[in-house]
Amino acid sequence: MPDSSDNRLVTYCISTFSCIRNSCSLIFGWKAIRSQKENDYKRWYWFSLLASLFTIGIYFTGPQTATYIKDTLTHYPQELIENHALWGRFSFIGNIFGGILALMAILNYAQEEKPHKSIPWILIGIILVNVLILSYTAHLGGMIRRPDLML
Repeated sequence: MPDSSDNRLVTYCISTFSCIRNSCSLIFGWKAIRSQKENDYKRWYWFSLLASLFTIGIYFTGPQTATYIKDTLTHYPQELIENHALWGRFSFIGNIFGGILALMAILNYAQEEKPHKSIPWILIGIILVNVLILSYTAHLGGMIRRPDLML
């Protein structure tokens, strides 16, 4: 089992790339909806599914990182660390819901059917909300990582 510094690095990298992946997914989704091309939709669904699968790593490394931070930053407001973890969980759930919808659409294509016309709109709504949640979660994480910037 890797030590906690490896877990912190994995958590940090995956969570940072999660923000980028969700933003890209939002752009790909908007492009697919605007173009109405089947290939754009397929790429977007696959990208969204893979983006949601990557967040599973955060779920498994997050608790060890949180324990380390709580033990190391004892002088720091613990409610901020708990808030960051809570909002991180919200974003994880949003990613999973987005991944499930993308998987539903991919399976429709695998059965040579078109996905229901509401799936892209629901998915883009979930991703948009999740980008906002991730932005706030990243803000809280930045406050933990750089306490010197906290007002």
